[in-house]
Amino acid sequence: MKKKSFLILLTLIIVTSSFAQLKSPNASPRSNISQIIGLVSINLDYSRPSKKSREIFGGLVPYNKIWRTGANNPTTISFSDYVKINNQLISAGEYHLYSVPTESTLDLVIYEKTDAWGSLPTFDKSKVIARVSSDFIDLPNTVETFTISFENISNNGSTLNIMWDNKLAVYNIDALTKDKMINNINNVMNNNPSSNDYSRAAMYYFEEDIDIEKAMEWINKAYKDSDNLRYWHLRYKALIYEKAGKLNKALEYAESGYKRAIESKAVDGINSCLLYTSPSPRDRG
Repeated sequence: MKKKSFLILLTLIIVTSSFAQLKSPNASPRSNISQIIGLVSINLDYSRPSKKSREIFGGLVPYNKIWRTGANNPTTISFSDYVKINNQLISAGEYHLYSVPTESTLDLVIYEKTDAWGSLPTFDKSKVIARVSSDFIDLPNTVETFTISFENISNNGSTLNIMWDNKLAVYNIDALTKDKMINNINNVMNNNPSSNDYSRAAMYYFEEDIDIEKAMEWINKAYKDSDNLRYWHLRYKALIYEKAGKLNKALEYAESGYKRAIESKAVDGINSCLLYTSPSPRDRG
């Protein structure tokens, strides 16, 4: 009986201990960033150590040694489709992101994902996907916590910025959107495109200055001239015709769009339709 009571008491102590473990803040908290650039989804997972009055590059992070680009587990980055970083092609997939600092540069190494924890003593060349470099830029202010971010985002790409202490390294990401979009558009146009397909294709060719004549052809297929057009349909036509140099027709569409927006009491539409052509309906009035 005593033995049974002892076992029950021991079990209770173990269970209670398991629930009484102290939680404390992580010195280098994990951060996860998801970013869509063009047609590519990029996910970045990394730890964010802080400076805490330490010398960073050349001190905590030695020159010419492999760094995990953060703390704890190596930084990981994934791409849903192929991209270029500093003009080097990276296939879709998930990778480790290591780096190697010198006094003036930071080499970024896209590396096959492994089970390794922390930094590596050396690189296995067969696992190096790409190695790109950036000159360090001196910052006017100290960045206390290690930061990786996507900046200058457009349809076609962005920069990948790495900042810590008083240093910044910048890498160019090319999402190769134009090639992918032209291929996608060609495929859609060969398979019974809808009005919406024609409109999207026309506006993409307009915005990217690819082929304004083709954009004009597609926008006319999307929105045939009739009394049923909405003000934003007329807006698109005005924009494309203006860029094509057909100013009289562009002005006609802008005026019609302006009237439709007034009828719809659409304030945003009224303001936007006023600005498409010069002179706008407001200027002429």
